[in-house]
Amino acid sequence: LLRLSGSGILDEYPNLFAYVARGEARPAYKRAFAAQLAVFAGTSPTG
Repeated sequence: LLRLSGSGILDEYPNLFAYVARGEARPAYKRAFAAQLAVFAGTSPTG
């Protein structure tokens, strides 16, 4: 989802932009992203 936000592709599709924003705002998405980032950083996920 993060790749889409920086590409400008969603600018032409406000409904899709809102859908992605809702997905990124979900607690489960934030936890999953933090866990994946922790793997790459070599640390333990928090939360």
